[in-house]
Amino acid sequence: MITFARAVREALPHGLDGLPLSSISLLDYKDELEVKRNAFQAFCEQNGLPPFESDVVASPLPRGYRTTTKRRASFERGVFKLSFAEDTEENTAFSESLEPAEHLAIYDFVENFLSKPAFKILAESLNWVILRGSYKKRSVIFNVFQMDAGVVRKLKLISAHLQASEFAVISAHVYYDPTHSDYYLEAMRPTDSLAFKTLYGPKDLSLDLGAFRLKYPVTGFSQINESQIPNFLSSAAELLKPAPDEALLDLYCGYGLFSFGIGANAKSTLGIEWEGLSIEYAKASAKFLKRMNARFLAGSINSEFVEHSIPKEFAPEVMLLDPPRKGTEPGVIAALAKRNPRRVLHVFCGTDEIPRAMNQWRLAHYKIMQMRVLDLFPGTPHLETMVLLEKA
Repeated sequence: MITFARAVREALPHGLDGLPLSSISLLDYKDELEVKRNAFQAFCEQNGLPPFESDVVASPLPRGYRTTTKRRASFERGVFKLSFAEDTEENTAFSESLEPAEHLAIYDFVENFLSKPAFKILAESLNWVILRGSYKKRSVIFNVFQMDAGVVRKLKLISAHLQASEFAVISAHVYYDPTHSDYYLEAMRPTDSLAFKTLYGPKDLSLDLGAFRLKYPVTGFSQINESQIPNFLSSAAELLKPAPDEALLDLYCGYGLFSFGIGANAKSTLGIEWEGLSIEYAKASAKFLKRMNARFLAGSINSEFVEHSIPKEFAPEVMLLDPPRKGTEPGVIAALAKRNPRRVLHVFCGTDEIPRAMNQWRLAHYKIMQMRVLDLFPGTPHLETMVLLEKA
């Protein structure tokens, strides 16, 4: 098996082959898309996948597109610094162009503020500073490993200055992580009320999809490339085509992006997500939008849950699954195939997962009908892939 990273490496033009893969951000965007298309073609050919003969769906914003960004905090020898996770000059040069100018300005603001002696107690307590939101409005999350009264007072003070700034920071929060995790938000969201505290503003963010708006928790997952979401939804609708006589099962649904984005024409929609808070937001959106055909269920998506806890509609079923980068848990695909869906749209943010998953679908007698590749992560060696499957 050839990895996608290796395929990208082999497709890079001469001159970049000795640099990190993130150097792809130095290319003109049309050249970057060509590299990714060639790399994906080679990946398919060498991993036994059908030939890929289409273009990669370009991002409307190839640079400055990221709506979620982060900086690691450090305080050494009396100097406070915010840096990328891997703090090198090369990494900074390759990554900064992918972030909105407003994010860069906010990080400079926070770094300058926390470099003052009066804020030493907070500077010494920070793990990460995270920005999340949209291109128009954003939230700041301070991830700290120590949270006492002194730290909270300084957090409230810097938050007041952020609120009064020109950066459209609509809210600020503090996330308590004493483990110093390498993750800027732990995989397990805060359950203890003391672990997550709002300093000001709403506890949620919103995504405007034109015809309607969805809200999601500030700690919940959302796509980082807001400009590409319309193409993401239109591609899913075009490929899966949920019909009025079909039930849509939306797995790993988050706050309901696909359920609401493509599920209106289905007879019914059932969204499932392990993270309960996002599900509660999806339920609230269904009520607000009067989507009477949409239901949502919280649960860990493993083979036992699929076989015993997901209700079956008395209608033909189509299925969409958008798992995390590591893919589905063992046995999940086989359990889903037992439900005998008419069509399946499997979404991959980790390209290397595609051959393994497709082999499991093949063993369950499903075949690839079409692949759609979208550049959700310009300037990086990553792609988002949609694979449409039907019963062989």
